[in-house]
Amino acid sequence: MKKIYYLSAIILFSGELFAQSEAVSPTYSFRISKEIIPPIIEVVEEPVFIDEDGNRAIDAQESCKIVMKIENSGRGDGVGLSARISATGTTSGLSFQTKSLPTLKAGSTATVEFPINADMATKDGYATFEFYVNEPLGFNSDKYTMEVRTRKFQEPLVVVNDYKVVNENGGTLEKTKQFSLQIVLQNVQQGIAEDVKVNLKIPDNVFNVTGEDYFTFVKMEAGESQILKFDLIVNNIYEGTNIPILVNITEKYRKYAESKTINLELHQPVSADRTIAVVSNIQQTNIQSVQLRSDVDVNIPETGKSYPSRYAIIIGNQDYHSSQRDLNSEQDVPFAVEDANMFREYCESVLGVQGNNISLLSNATSAKMQQEIDFITRLAQRDPNAEIIFYYAGHGFPDENTKEPYLIPVDVNASNLGNAISLYELYDKLSKTNAKRVTVFLDACFSGGGRDAGLVASRGIRITPKKSTLTGNLVVFSATTADQTALPYNAKYHGMFTYFLLKKLKETSGECNYSELYDFLNKNIGEYSLRVNRKVQTPEVNTSLQVQDSWREWRFQ
Repeated sequence: MKKIYYLSAIILFSGELFAQSEAVSPTYSFRISKEIIPPIIEVVEEPVFIDEDGNRAIDAQESCKIVMKIENSGRGDGVGLSARISATGTTSGLSFQTKSLPTLKAGSTATVEFPINADMATKDGYATFEFYVNEPLGFNSDKYTMEVRTRKFQEPLVVVNDYKVVNENGGTLEKTKQFSLQIVLQNVQQGIAEDVKVNLKIPDNVFNVTGEDYFTFVKMEAGESQILKFDLIVNNIYEGTNIPILVNITEKYRKYAESKTINLELHQPVSADRTIAVVSNIQQTNIQSVQLRSDVDVNIPETGKSYPSRYAIIIGNQDYHSSQRDLNSEQDVPFAVEDANMFREYCESVLGVQGNNISLLSNATSAKMQQEIDFITRLAQRDPNAEIIFYYAGHGFPDENTKEPYLIPVDVNASNLGNAISLYELYDKLSKTNAKRVTVFLDACFSGGGRDAGLVASRGIRITPKKSTLTGNLVVFSATTADQTALPYNAKYHGMFTYFLLKKLKETSGECNYSELYDFLNKNIGEYSLRVNRKVQTPEVNTSLQVQDSWREWRFQ
């Protein structure tokens, strides 16, 4: 009972105490809060789009970004900021994401990047991006939108676009004689090829003299080309006549390159080594094919026709300086061997001359020229239906005293024409075969000049050779008039005359008469010689009296 009483007393006292306090002072309510000092996020420089190749588009397999500069103009620090980006439109293959940003102190600036990556699934179109900097309390930057073009993957294609076999003096490909394989490597499609590797694989008993058979190119733009040169030699124990050479090509994706096997043949014609620098034509919309050969050297028509009574003597004399110590390479005849080689191809494929009726000479000596001319003329004399085609590319020269024109073998000095081939004696020999038709093509001049330099350059002579009356069934197509120079067409790797001769034969598959051929030569050589060489070159036709009224209707087919 004592504890209970005591507790009641305390309760009673407490009640009196509270009653007394409430009567003396009113009750107050208190709330304690933290002061808010917000950041203010503002864009201070216009956002810009940056891409790797600078074409202002998002290309497949490209990393890009949108960049803008911001400033915190508020009094508080920008904490928990994030760069937010979204997109609509052609977004296939594109990746981008929100990312956190470091604290931006009051009054400071920062550069914000919005990365955008494109993969192989990117398509052609436009993507519209919306982006801004988010601040957790809602003090965000302004939102911006930007429309950017998207482009699907542009495929490259690296190929062996052309090749050529050459050696120092031309002739044919033979064992133990070094030759060079020149290759044009070109990206023929619109995409950029990366990490391009080229490896040459050759058969046993064929050797790479230089030892360099591996090339790497970091990048090849659309249309870009590279010329590769491999010096090779075949030993005496190589079996067979075919020489397969694999040009193995790879690139970054291992699917946009085409390897090629080049099949060479022993005894095939070889061009003289006169490499011309090729300038790549890099155009995104119009890629020009880069080749080591002329357009008339490829895709030669195959007429399928054969004329067993048609005979051809073909001579290309280019390298004079190797046989004559007082000459230099400037006095050689550019492309003469190539001219002769290709004319031979046309004789067999287009004009129907059988291979065993063709005599082809490269850099021929006087004895060899005389021998082959005699051989073909004797064959023709035995054939009552014979037709003869004679083609010559090389130096011609006039005798200073008699002004009689001569064809110059590579071992004959122009100062001593005793062993040169008299042009008029040649005409007489061809006519006396009694061939039904004799057609002569001369890509040479007889005034003392030459394609690059005259045969006797130091004398600088110009002589107008005398003309002689032609006999027999003879028509002569000459590259120039008597006082002009036969010029090269460097861009086509031929003499000017030979290039347009082959071009007409190619365009018509030989189905043209001599009048049409001459008109074509006269028009085009006259025009292009002025355009390309800045010199006049006018082809001529001379005929015997017997055919002066009928030659225009002569035809090869």
